[in-house]
Amino acid sequence: MAGAPDLKAIDRDFVDVWFDDIRDAIGARAARDGAEPNDYACTLLGAVVGPDTAAYVQIGDGAIVVSSEEASGYSWIFWPQHGEYANSTYFITQDGAERVLQFEIQPAMDEIAIFSDGIERLVLDMAAKTVHGPAFQPIFEWLASTEPDHSGAPSPGLAAYLGSDHVNRRTDDDKTLVIATRALPLEKISVP
Repeated sequence: MAGAPDLKAIDRDFVDVWFDDIRDAIGARAARDGAEPNDYACTLLGAVVGPDTAAYVQIGDGAIVVSSEEASGYSWIFWPQHGEYANSTYFITQDGAERVLQFEIQPAMDEIAIFSDGIERLVLDMAAKTVHGPAFQPIFEWLASTEPDHSGAPSPGLAAYLGSDHVNRRTDDDKTLVIATRALPLEKISVP
């Protein structure tokens, strides 16, 4: 995608090439380290968000949840991919992973959360296959009230919450959460 970025250039063929490049990079890293690619087994969740559309990819567990003004509440893009057995999933490094790689283009959203499997049971109703909106609403309200931080450092407040006893009593797995919003705090919105 040389030149100006254009989401129209992201299609299934582009994602398949990108996926192969990632697998090749993992294989090269494993070879340099004297390891096997499966020693770097991981899931993959991602989004490229533009003004009007967004592209999503996923392999494995965890999920991508979005919300927009047009939609009422929160919805998932892909449901977590759990394997045949309890606590199993699909990994980018496994043979045939390209067959379970999911890709979708959708209209742009206002809020997005991408999270690992350690957060699934806190925010998803696994039986009903729905998103538990009250789990996300305060997080996004908090995010909309903060100043943008381009440092790449984890938010101390969010890290404290995810590491709290309240959360740790409900999950002992990794808890990775990436969130973004287009909402501006009310005091930042100019009214004519």
